[in-house]
Amino acid sequence: MKYVNFNSVKIKNFLSVGEEPVVVDFNTGLNILTGNNKDKTDRRNGVGKSTVADSIYFAIFGDTLRTIKREHVVNNTTQRGCEVELTFDINVDGNISKYKIVRRLVPSKCYLSRDGEDITRDTIQNTTQYVQDLLNTTPELFQNCVIMTINNATPFMAKKKLEKRKFIEGIFNLQVFSNMLADVRSEYNSVSKELDIECARYEEISNTLNAQQEQKKNDEMDRARSREKLKARKTSYKKQINDINSGLKDVIKIETTDVDKKIALIDDLSPKVDTKIQQLISKSSKIDATVEIYKSKNDRLSSDHKKCPTCMHELDDSHKNIIESEKTKLTETVNQLLIKKSTYHKELTESKTLRNTLTQKRRKQQEKLQAAQIQRNDERNLRQQLHQLETQAMDVDEDLSAIDKTNNNFDKIIKDTTNRLDVIQKDIDKTKERLSTLDIIKFIVSEEGVKSYIVKKMLQLFNSKLSYYLKKMDSNCICVFNEYFEEEIIDEKGKQCSYFNFSGAERKNIDLACLFAFMDIRRLQGDVAFNFSMYDELFDSSLDERGVELVIEILKERIQSHNECVIVISHRKESTKLATGEVIFLEKQNGVTVRVETPENELK
Repeated sequence: MKYVNFNSVKIKNFLSVGEEPVVVDFNTGLNILTGNNKDKTDRRNGVGKSTVADSIYFAIFGDTLRTIKREHVVNNTTQRGCEVELTFDINVDGNISKYKIVRRLVPSKCYLSRDGEDITRDTIQNTTQYVQDLLNTTPELFQNCVIMTINNATPFMAKKKLEKRKFIEGIFNLQVFSNMLADVRSEYNSVSKELDIECARYEEISNTLNAQQEQKKNDEMDRARSREKLKARKTSYKKQINDINSGLKDVIKIETTDVDKKIALIDDLSPKVDTKIQQLISKSSKIDATVEIYKSKNDRLSSDHKKCPTCMHELDDSHKNIIESEKTKLTETVNQLLIKKSTYHKELTESKTLRNTLTQKRRKQQEKLQAAQIQRNDERNLRQQLHQLETQAMDVDEDLSAIDKTNNNFDKIIKDTTNRLDVIQKDIDKTKERLSTLDIIKFIVSEEGVKSYIVKKMLQLFNSKLSYYLKKMDSNCICVFNEYFEEEIIDEKGKQCSYFNFSGAERKNIDLACLFAFMDIRRLQGDVAFNFSMYDELFDSSLDERGVELVIEILKERIQSHNECVIVISHRKESTKLATGEVIFLEKQNGVTVRVETPENELK
């Protein structure tokens, strides 16, 4: 438990307080805050009593209890140097720390110190929030459990259902569940979005997997068709290869060495035969020329000339005999030449025959060479075709191997995608498990969960406290709240009625009973207990004298139980007699409020 002990407030240039500071110490007991307004006939109103309450609220929250704009809290006369200083102690397990808040306007500043050490945050807003966290309070809680402006604040019973609920949750310290529920809902929404993303990813990858499997199926069909085509092509290649190999076996290899030798011999012999033929022709021609000469000579000798064809003398018998003898020789020579020519002719014919034979033989041998060349070309072509077919067959094998490898790649891709899908499914399962856990937590901290149980228990305690204070104030009605924060009021006749059916005094009794009950619950339930409470115009409301007496008894009971400082702001002169502590007397003159000694006549 953290105990907060308010020590004092110092006010300067704030609302009606001017340059002269007003200091109020918070002493244990029932303290009455009152005063005189010398600027008005009605001497009790407009003194600046509520300024003290506003200053405390301003120091903590940077605002006022009343609907006053921040810029209007600065004193109208000075228009500067607005400052409120609030000091308090915090006791945690016997360890006491002294705090001081100094809040200023014109210029705006907010300072916070602990045991003389400056602990001001980086901004006024952050410092203000730090103070609220330090005191574990909110403006609404502070207004209903520490400083209560009876006439200006909307009574709890007059609040709307949602406002009641929010306020009671704050009093019961149940905002932690609301905060937890908000956090859980926020996390649930975040996790739900995460699940949506994961499911979307799963669906996307699942579609990818289906597409990959479909692609694999189509690819397998394509590969099957391609494989069959390749196998058919390979079969065709094998058949062609076998046919070519068979063709190569059928090729008769012609030995060209002997042919070349024979052609060489023919080529060597043919010129010789041609030479011999030319020689024979020449010899035969010479013989023909010689024979013609001898024939001509013989013709001349055979002519019937009486003279010597040589010397042109008359021929005698002896000469005639010589001529005949010469003619006979010529004839014999011609015959011999003709015989020789006949021999040459025979040799020539044989030579020509031989030449023709050689030419034919060479042609045949050349044909053999050409046939061998054709065979070699055919064999080369066949081997080229064989090599090409074997290469194509190897390409088919490579294509078949590539097809198989492609299949393996698809399997790997599908396996990787399946593994990714499994990982995402595990993430989805974990996320669903987180959502299930959050659902459980959400139920636990929801209105139907533990919160509902606590509300029921706390409402029992609250209703008990409320009943106690209603009895203490001599109220004849019964007021009970259910778990839905709906009140049920029974009047003295046992009739169920509305809060607004009661008179102003009766409603005030209910309002005060609720306030006191809330203060008790706050002390019991909260982490912080304040030694201080302030009531603005508590005795000046619709309470009659008996009502005031009863309220005083309750306040004194609380002071005795909790060692509290209670300040009641009142403009009733007789209220000063009720003080068990200090009478704080303010006086306003010329528009400025100052603190003065309480006049003797005010105490009588």
